Amino acid sequence: MISGIFFRHNSRAADNSLLQRLVSKADIDTRIYHDKLLLTRGTADSAVGMTANHPVSLDNDRLVGCWTGKIYNRDALAADVAPAETTELSSDGELFLRLYDRYGSGCLEKINGRFAFILFDTAKQRLLLGRDRFGMESLYYLVNDEYLAFSSTITGIFQLTGSRKQINKSAVGKFLLFNYNPGLDTFFSDIKRLAAAHFLRIEKNDISLKRYWQLSFNPVETAEQDVSENLLTHLRRAVSQRLDGDQPPAIFLSGGMDSSTVITLAAEKSEKAVNSFSYRCRAISFDESEYARAMAKFTSANHHECEYSSDDVLLMPEIVQGMNEPFCDIGINIATYLLGKKAASSNSNYVLTGDGGDELFAGHPVYEADKMARFIDPIPRGLLLPVLKLFSALPDSDQKKNLSVKLKRFSESLAYPKELLSHRWRIYYTEKEFSRLTRSTFLSQQNWSDLLDDILRTNREGNAPDLLSRCLYSDYQTAVDFYLRRNDLNRRFGLETRFPLLDHQLVEFCANMPSSLKIKGWFDTKY
Repeated sequence: MISGIFFRHNSRAADNSLLQRLVSKADIDTRIYHDKLLLTRGTADSAVGMTANHPVSLDNDRLVGCWTGKIYNRDALAADVAPAETTELSSDGELFLRLYDRYGSGCLEKINGRFAFILFDTAKQRLLLGRDRFGMESLYYLVNDEYLAFSSTITGIFQLTGSRKQINKSAVGKFLLFNYNPGLDTFFSDIKRLAAAHFLRIEKNDISLKRYWQLSFNPVETAEQDVSENLLTHLRRAVSQRLDGDQPPAIFLSGGMDSSTVITLAAEKSEKAVNSFSYRCRAISFDESEYARAMAKFTSANHHECEYSSDDVLLMPEIVQGMNEPFCDIGINIATYLLGKKAASSNSNYVLTGDGGDELFAGHPVYEADKMARFIDPIPRGLLLPVLKLFSALPDSDQKKNLSVKLKRFSESLAYPKELLSHRWRIYYTEKEFSRLTRSTFLSQQNWSDLLDDILRTNREGNAPDLLSRCLYSDYQTAVDFYLRRNDLNRRFGLETRFPLLDHQLVEFCANMPSSLKIKGWFDTKY
């Protein structure tokens, strides 16, 4: 975890109680560089919410930084920047400083990993804050005329600054519509999330935000056999890079295609038997534990099952307290909590997941709905109305992937703007329903179209040539962040989460894969 304050040029904040709040904590090792950058470190229960993450420096504090995360291509990069002293690089943080020293901010393009960092270049009086390509590590900031406060947690910023908490009603509105907030504004006014694949720079008192990596979809028609062979090569590399040779991984195993792929390739490479973790629930249509057991047996894994009962919903208050930002999926929240707690008791300190496979290979049911809507949208609304009313009247069901529920949801969601792409099928309220749900005082500060702006702006950025690729691009910028927030739940157990299927080289390869090899025909997803 990283946390700190950067006092802006000519700021008087260093003379006031804000600085005193930080330097008066006797139990924290505090280092101030040039009276401008303040870095702290301490224990998990320290007053500024720090974990034991040590600041790093280079050449007598010419470069100073804090780093959290992991570099997966460490050996190749270390040989590049320090071929004669590879073994002397004490940490990924030091390697990052050396890379920056040689390549500047361009070094971020060379790193394959998950990370968040702050770096102060004393010679240039430049501060950089950055995140990895998909935002696996969190980083928040608050900026005003006096200072920039930053932290891996929102709570950390409040502890650093003593700022008064003010609810950002727009973020709450987006949360109600999508079950998470897809924007960079947080639930608290003035506190923002640093965008994935971006770095924030303060230099000569100017603040700028720059993207250093852009995912581009350019499907190229290629022979299926060639795609298959190259894909397996990329998958093997992505999984292998995320294994520690002396430490068998834990793997969250659902028994689906994505996690089954990860456990098979991990078991193939791991010197010791991997540990698999899955949950078992009583609702038959939701219980996939038999598939997880089959895959665990196939890979000779040490398999662990967690019972997921209806009583576990009572864990939600505890679970919510462990989140930086809320996201509403009780199934995911509770399952992650149960599996994380169980995995932390094993002899593994990191876990692999199959997250990202639905975007790599187009596995979400919403992509099927997109294909159908493409042909239905041109039909005049008056002609469609009788059929849509019929579908809307279909009964609900507690069965997973029930056809009547899909038809009901599809018919209702056709009314939303088609420019939302796949998010059209994920939105929860019409404007009229939203107005009935909220108080008039809350609604008076909301604009319905503004609540959709984050999604629509993202969708306009994508320039992919086909509908599926445009939808996948959008999901990488938005929905992927939804399930990455589960990281918060694993961290509380001291468990590091690694995502092989979000390896950026693998993602780039699949972005150029023909869309016809992702969905074959109408409904053969993940082909």
